[in-house]
Amino acid sequence: MEGYSCLVCFNDTRGPVYQIKEMMFGSGEQFAYTQCPQCGTIQQLDPPPNMSTYYPKGYYSFAGLSLSNVQVRWMKRLRFFWFRKFGLTLFQPVYGNWIRILDIGKDQAIADIGCGNGQLLYEMYSSGFRNLSGFDPFMDASRSIARGLKLYKKDLDQIHGSYHAVMLHHAFEHMPNPDASFAQLARLLKPGGKLLIRVPVSDGEAWTMYRENWVQLDAPRHYFIPSVAGMRILANRHGLELYHTEFDSTSFQFWASQKYQKGRSLHQPGEEVSPSADILREFEKKAASLNSIRKGDQAAFYFRKP
Repeated sequence: MEGYSCLVCFNDTRGPVYQIKEMMFGSGEQFAYTQCPQCGTIQQLDPPPNMSTYYPKGYYSFAGLSLSNVQVRWMKRLRFFWFRKFGLTLFQPVYGNWIRILDIGKDQAIADIGCGNGQLLYEMYSSGFRNLSGFDPFMDASRSIARGLKLYKKDLDQIHGSYHAVMLHHAFEHMPNPDASFAQLARLLKPGGKLLIRVPVSDGEAWTMYRENWVQLDAPRHYFIPSVAGMRILANRHGLELYHTEFDSTSFQFWASQKYQKGRSLHQPGEEVSPSADILREFEKKAASLNSIRKGDQAAFYFRKP
């Protein structure tokens, strides 16, 4: 823990130390984290040397890929057409708002880094996108899913080429060096290219409320949790424009953190800690309210390369 330096702003004055338990699978192993008093970034002080052991086969993003038949793919393609052409939210796919803000065409090169099983890219493929690449160092092996959709078992620093859009959906915080990672992401963008990073943020009310039991800490898999200021620092340092930020937290920040408070792992069942439908609705309302005042516990950051 000696020789502290903030991973984002490089400040060398350490804040309080928090002991965070591994609670997704319930091992209870503890890991030390601290928060930078200058930029607000939360970071792990002594990460384990072999992180792959914390991504077992049961890890959620590596569940089996769900494929669609030809008829369903055509329905998804039509749904996306109606959403993009007329802005009908009834037809909005899960990725619809991201693609709208990125303003990316179906034939442009898109990379999803930390893609897991590739389900998001497959849904985009089903809607007509045809230049899709997924990267994840923890998948079993590289493979071609369909014409125009390939998945690669690669770390970020092994990725070459250039892309019109690069996306990271809750993957950035799994990388040990955010400064070097952001620099590589900027290099992967074509001139005028867009970068989307969705990530937990330390600015949220959930961190203040739950502290060591905040579910988004996800020790030890999350090396760091940035702040909004920290993301702006990275953009400015590496020549990207942060042109849009949108908070998108959900009820997960409440019910899962409360489960941790009761000493239960994320995957441990228990009626007494499972919220009712009414409570979940209240949690979703609260999440939406916090998002509106930029106090949700996660956000989507959109960057542009000049």
